[in-house]
Amino acid sequence: MKIGAGDVVAFVGAGGKSSAILQVARELREAEIPVLVAPTTKMSLSEAERVGSVLVSEDMEELSAEVTEILTSEGVAVAGSTMLSKRRIGGVEPAWVPALVPGHGVTLVEADGSRRRPIKGTASHEPLLPEGATLVVAVAGLRALGEPVDEEHVHRPEVFSEITGVGPGHTIDAPAFARALLAGLRNAPENARRAALLADVEPGPSMARASVVARELWRDGVRDVILSSLPEESPGRVWVL
Repeated sequence: MKIGAGDVVAFVGAGGKSSAILQVARELREAEIPVLVAPTTKMSLSEAERVGSVLVSEDMEELSAEVTEILTSEGVAVAGSTMLSKRRIGGVEPAWVPALVPGHGVTLVEADGSRRRPIKGTASHEPLLPEGATLVVAVAGLRALGEPVDEEHVHRPEVFSEITGVGPGHTIDAPAFARALLAGLRNAPENARRAALLADVEPGPSMARASVVARELWRDGVRDVILSSLPEESPGRVWVL
């Protein structure tokens, strides 16, 4: 999954989006590439603050000016529309993103919600993809593979069942896991690249199980599949298939 200057990368799905954004933002800053994180959904304030300065405004022009100033001085910023309760920031309108995009930099967008479940059923109105997305990455946590379709493991299990054909209480197998990921990519712009990121993968049996899911994704045209271990507090490991 190559990310470079000018990219607008939307992370969709469940089970590791925020950790992936933190990891990618860290690596881009080490490469001295300006980074803007601009969620189109709610984002935890604590996670946003780990990226950089957090800017919020309900006025697009004001927010754009503030983003430009901070990126010039600090090289990284998070843009939101407002501060919400429970220490969260509200996402920006998808149509605002092109006006916020840093020149010669990368924009990372958390474009989906999952209430911290490892996998989700993507509803017809989701995800909230930004205008101008150049890469859409569907994310899910491998820990859901082999687990039942229920509220503990799946965000919107009823939608998951409609998408995958696996009923409530039944086991999530590799084909169902892959179909759920693909649902997050169905509204990707025609000219955007598509990728999948499987989180919670470690060397050994879990990597073999992830490879089975990857083969299902390859059959449906998603050739860029990343296996990862992305802990909350430190750099994770990434394997590209």
